[in-house]
Amino acid sequence: MRSILLLIVFFGCTQFSFAQDSLMVKMDSSKTCANCYTKIVAVGGKYYVNSLNDTRNTLSANGFSLDQEAFEYQLRLFNLPKLFYYQQLGTLVNTNYASVTGFGLKEDIRFPLFKNSNFILTPYVEFGAGYYRMNIVKGVESNSVESVLDSEVENYFLDNFVFSGDIGLDLGFAFNVENKRFNVLFNGGYVTNYPTEWRLAGSLAFKEKITIGSPYAGVTFSMEMCDTNCCK
Repeated sequence: MRSILLLIVFFGCTQFSFAQDSLMVKMDSSKTCANCYTKIVAVGGKYYVNSLNDTRNTLSANGFSLDQEAFEYQLRLFNLPKLFYYQQLGTLVNTNYASVTGFGLKEDIRFPLFKNSNFILTPYVEFGAGYYRMNIVKGVESNSVESVLDSEVENYFLDNFVFSGDIGLDLGFAFNVENKRFNVLFNGGYVTNYPTEWRLAGSLAFKEKITIGSPYAGVTFSMEMCDTNCCK
């Protein structure tokens, strides 16, 4: 009887060990398959609701009109940092015009809440560095090249390098087409930056500072490629 009980216990332990090993293999396989996708390209854009508020107020008090909204366009290739281009246009008021543009690099740290799922919910933090330039034009009488040729136009550039950071949330979905996976993400958050002075000629600093701080909304489309032999 004792021998039979020992045989049953031995058989049960053997089966449990086999099931445990099988589960670990499946988990490792799933983990390996999840890493089969390689980032190829991602493009997106952000809409800043209320950017450069202090700068806009200063310009407005001196007869210039800068739009409250701004746009940022982003491009990522493979796992490289994102390239961005910032644009905040103005309106010609009397003979005055101003606009702000910028470009640089950004990188994010992501915290996906659902792994190996086609539903995406991911908080993230993003850090960036870029060059921003404000273009100030005086003496333009109309939106015509002739108005520039026939008048005395003054053009000034104020600029500086800026470090920025933001916190946001991605919400979207993914779908597969053959060995490719496409992601559609809608995001929102708040961006801020380390305030730096506007400068003229690269060295003459003014007391007015670049303060980008603004809520934003955006969308990103990305494509990933899967190695079909990865999980075999």
